Amino acid sequence: MIFSSDAEIRGNGAMNTKVSIYLAGSIKKGHGKANESFWTEEDILFLEKALPDYLISFLNPAFRSDNLSDQRSVFGRDMTQVFCSDIVFVDARNRRGLGVGAEMMWAKLHKIPIVTLAPKDSHYNKSQTTLLGTYVEHWIHPFVESLSDAIVENLTEGALWIRKFLTQPTTPVKDISYILSAMQYYRDTQLSHDEPMKALIMANEQLHQRIWEPSK
Repeated sequence: MIFSSDAEIRGNGAMNTKVSIYLAGSIKKGHGKANESFWTEEDILFLEKALPDYLISFLNPAFRSDNLSDQRSVFGRDMTQVFCSDIVFVDARNRRGLGVGAEMMWAKLHKIPIVTLAPKDSHYNKSQTTLLGTYVEHWIHPFVESLSDAIVENLTEGALWIRKFLTQPTTPVKDISYILSAMQYYRDTQLSHDEPMKALIMANEQLHQRIWEPSK
């Protein structure tokens, strides 16, 4: 992390406090869809104006001059930017690829807060939908809901949450313990009703041990 202590990055909102924000989302590619959303210069300017007390370094995987044919290095660069960030801001207005989910999980492993832009009735946030033949209301994609510390409708809401995080040291941030607790929650509340999973566990002793002792 860039700062020497939580107090320094989350202090009192003093002028010129430095903050690094990783902008997760799609990089514009030659095969991209015409209606796909991307972080824009206008978005960045808006966040700077909405957070005038902070000097923001925007870590953006779309701004680079490294060798994109070196896949391992590309992966390492993106993971490095997430790791060095104080906040990850995810653009989930449209469907996203494999990389964004990996970046979100990497952030949670290091207790880095995630703000996700997912307006209602967009791809990951629906008033109603059908999953495997089951009607569901007020659905948010489980990975988006569980890995995000805040899900916002617009940039204004996102900036407000970022300010709250930076000025209130008690703002909770999810980490790996939240993921483990979600696994425990499933075991406590749904496993007994999950017949396919129960059958697999009964037929595989190693699987049985793993599901009840996930940390070993």
